[in-house]
Amino acid sequence: MRKIFQAIFALVLLLTVSLFAQNMCIELCTPCQNKKDQTCKKVEEHCQCAALLDSINAAQASKDAAFAESINKLSDELLQTCDETVCARNIAFENGIFKEIKQGPSPVSNETKQSLYETKFNNTQPEMSRIEPLPPMTEECTGFCGDCPVTDKMLKAKKPKFKDKFCKKIEQSCKCIDYAINKKQLAEQAKADSVAEFESKVQRIENAKLLAKQIQDQTTGDSVQAFTVIFANKEMVALDIQKAEIASKEKEQETVATIEEKMTDSAQTSDLQESSDKETSETAFSEQNQDKRVFHEVDPSSSFKREKTSKDESSYIGFSLAFEFPESKDFYGIWFHGAPKDYDFGIDLGFLFRTYFNKVVSFNLGFNAIYRLAEYNGEYLSIKFSTLMAEIPLGFRFGIPLGPLPVSPFISTSFHIRKPIYHWIDLENGHHYSWIDDSGDRAAAQEPGRRIDDSADGAAAIDEWEFVPLLGAGLEISRHFSFEFQWYLGSFCIHDGSFHDAYEYGSSWRLKFEAAF
Repeated sequence: MRKIFQAIFALVLLLTVSLFAQNMCIELCTPCQNKKDQTCKKVEEHCQCAALLDSINAAQASKDAAFAESINKLSDELLQTCDETVCARNIAFENGIFKEIKQGPSPVSNETKQSLYETKFNNTQPEMSRIEPLPPMTEECTGFCGDCPVTDKMLKAKKPKFKDKFCKKIEQSCKCIDYAINKKQLAEQAKADSVAEFESKVQRIENAKLLAKQIQDQTTGDSVQAFTVIFANKEMVALDIQKAEIASKEKEQETVATIEEKMTDSAQTSDLQESSDKETSETAFSEQNQDKRVFHEVDPSSSFKREKTSKDESSYIGFSLAFEFPESKDFYGIWFHGAPKDYDFGIDLGFLFRTYFNKVVSFNLGFNAIYRLAEYNGEYLSIKFSTLMAEIPLGFRFGIPLGPLPVSPFISTSFHIRKPIYHWIDLENGHHYSWIDDSGDRAAAQEPGRRIDDSADGAAAIDEWEFVPLLGAGLEISRHFSFEFQWYLGSFCIHDGSFHDAYEYGSSWRLKFEAAF
């Protein structure tokens, strides 16, 4: 044991010395880059500076690439996440890398967001005058102006005019030069609008990257962090960025309800104080933010990771109803295999518990009550019986997801453990003894030709059990409702310490309906 402790101590000491030496080498190698004096040669000899700095640069390059990719993803999301003038979004980061953006509850009212936008972008500036087209020219003037075309040279002059006397008279009536100038100005204006629109789109994309970098620069450390960001959609400019509180998901619904209630109160208050000055409105907004700006996200073991898997891993409780149509070989020691069946029917009703491990596999557990009624009539035997049983079904389902559709076909395999509780029987038997008749001589009862008539009922013995494996196929709707057809793969029951093959394999089946929530 002492040697083990010595080895562990030596290993820890070696790692500590190694880390210290590496940090010291980094400090020595940095000033020796691109230098070959005697001191730097000694540093290179002991620290292998080239390899060390290359590894540091490679790690830094990988980190920079991850940050750049994070900014690109966030900027793309910001460009597509909102169609309003002012948007409020909750943005989550992990280890400084963008993870998720979602709408969530807005920390401020729409009036406050509009006030922030108007403060940032002053819309009181007069718009530049637009050139409007002149009224359509008459057909007569169109023909005359075609005979007197306005040249580019004329349009470049300060005061364009015709030299021809006829065209001068036409100009007085039809204003050919004015229409030519208006046409040229409209074309230039359309070109300028097209260029401005293109530049605006390019500028919005560039601003989105700047905004994404601005938000990402707020992150610190390696933990999960979240921010509530209010930004102008068209301009892609941040109006407000606040670090959000990371809360547990259990408190999320309560806090969201509190936020919505406060927002309602805030909206009512803002309606009553509509005449207040702008400075008071901004102060109120600042006070509201202290209470409202909460983005609910949890650490890496929960939060949005759990949200992504909550639909795959979930549990349901419900009830089941089944109709059984078996074909029996015997009934607890009374052998009547081959006798024609008049009817053999069972009703199975109970509760179920189902848990989904993923989109494909689920486990089923339940507790049911079964009432079964049957009658078989043969040449030497007539038996009518019914029984009440308790059942525990165990099984697995294997679903086949159909993309976004809520319907999913599945196959299943299950094993049912049944405990008979009470029996009712009406027996007429010429060759076999009755399992209920304990007073008679069983050896005499089996004598050929002797007929036994027995009608009785009684509680099942403690050692009586049934075990039934099943194979099924069905259809599931939204994980809440399902219909299934099942076949008996085999069966056996225990009676008087011996095993019996209770049901026919191929001709025994059941229908099952389930509802779970």
